[in-house]
Amino acid sequence: MIGASVDKPEANARWAEKHGLRMPLVSDHGEHVVASAFGVARPRVGVAKRTTWIIDPDGTLRRVYPAVKPKGHAATVLADCREIWG
Repeated sequence: MIGASVDKPEANARWAEKHGLRMPLVSDHGEHVVASAFGVARPRVGVAKRTTWIIDPDGTLRRVYPAVKPKGHAATVLADCREIWG
């Protein structure tokens, strides 16, 4: 699991610590290369659309969750991962 954000690395580190995250967070601050590659960049606003992708280790896209609402999202993704991989 990897997270990506258009925030600065320092902001990502504070957010990860606050929420007890153990996954790596990629900072896509500046040019928004990652957000652009995934089609979620919003350069005029300076943020990216909240989106989640489930991608197999072999690179197969299994699910996409556009316009993520944080409340309950993690439970939904976890349930879907369990459905996919058992």
